[in-house]
Amino acid sequence: MRRWPWQRAAAQRGTLACTVDGDTLAWVHAEGAPGKPGRVLGAGLATLTADGDPGPLRGRPAATLIAVMPLNASQLLQVEAPAVPPEELRAAARWRIKDLVEGALDDYTIDVMPVGSGPARGAKALFVAAARNAAVRRTTEWAQEADLPLAVVDVAETTQRNLQTAAAAAEGLTGRATAALLRHGTQCLLTLCVDGDLFEARRLAAELLDDTAAGLGGGSGPLVDDPAAPLPADWDYVDYGAVPDAGATVQTHERLLGELQRSFDVWERSHPTQPLAALWLATGPGTEALCQALAPALGLRVLPLQPETLLPGLAAAAPDAELQTSLLPLLGALLRDDSPTA
Repeated sequence: MRRWPWQRAAAQRGTLACTVDGDTLAWVHAEGAPGKPGRVLGAGLATLTADGDPGPLRGRPAATLIAVMPLNASQLLQVEAPAVPPEELRAAARWRIKDLVEGALDDYTIDVMPVGSGPARGAKALFVAAARNAAVRRTTEWAQEADLPLAVVDVAETTQRNLQTAAAAAEGLTGRATAALLRHGTQCLLTLCVDGDLFEARRLAAELLDDTAAGLGGGSGPLVDDPAAPLPADWDYVDYGAVPDAGATVQTHERLLGELQRSFDVWERSHPTQPLAALWLATGPGTEALCQALAPALGLRVLPLQPETLLPGLAAAAPDAELQTSLLPLLGALLRDDSPTA
C-alpha cells in the first residue's frame, strides 16, 4: 500500500492544486513553487470524462501537482500517541483508529503527524490522517491518465491550516492562537492553530451556516436581538471580557454560536496561556454579515477570510464569490510548506 501523503521532487514551472470528487474536478493553477505561490493563472470546476481528458488543464505547464482529498473521503483523527519507536508509529496508529473509521481498516491509507510543536505541543497526542483507498486511487489514476505529475496528496484540515497561518501572518498574529471556520460543501470545518501548527480540527454540518444566514436575513430562525438579554441556560458560554457597545445589537443563531463557544471553551481550558486572538470565516454569501453578528457575542475579532490578499489574481481567475469559497482548500494546498514537518 502506498504511503500517504507521498511526494516526489517538485519541479520548477508553477503549481497546480486539484480535488477529484466523483466526476467533478476543482483546480487552481498558480505561478511559483508550493509554499511560495505567485499569481493565480487559472481556476475553475470541470466535469471529468471517462478517457481521462484533463479538459481545462490540457497544456498548462504546471510541473507540480498537489491533490487534496475531498472532505467526504478523508478523516483527521486525534488519538493518544502510541509508545513505540518512530519507525513503528504509523503501523501502531492504524490500530488506534480501527474503531473510529467506517468500514474495514484496510480500506484506508493513513499517515500521522504530531499535534502542535514546540512548547505548546500535545506530547501524547497524534493526528492520524485516513483517506479512503478508492478516493486516493481515483485521484492518482486520473493524474496518470492526464499526464500530470502528482507530487503530494493532502487533506483539507492541513490545507486550511495553511490558509489560516497566512491570514494570521498578514494580520500580525503570528505566534498567537487563532481559529478558522470554512465551508466545504455540505460540511464546514473549524480549525484552531498556533504559529503554523494545527491543534484542533472539528467538522460541523453546513446547515448551521444556512440556518444562521436565514436568521440574519430575517428568516424564522431563533435570534438573540437584545444585547442585555440573558443567554439560554444550556449554552456553554465563555466570557472573553469584551463589552459590546451600548447601542449594539447581537444577532446570531444560537446553534452555531453554541458550537463555536463549546469548542473555544475547551481550547481555553486546555491552553490557558494561549487565548484566541481571532476567528476567520469563509462561509459563502453573507460571510461579512455573519462576522459582524458573531464578533460581539464571542468577544473576539471575527474577520472574513479574503484569499485574494493571500494569492493575487484569484478574483480575475474565479470572479464568482461562491466559486472562490469552494476553491479555498486548493489555495491552502498552494501555500503548503514542503519541509519535512509540513
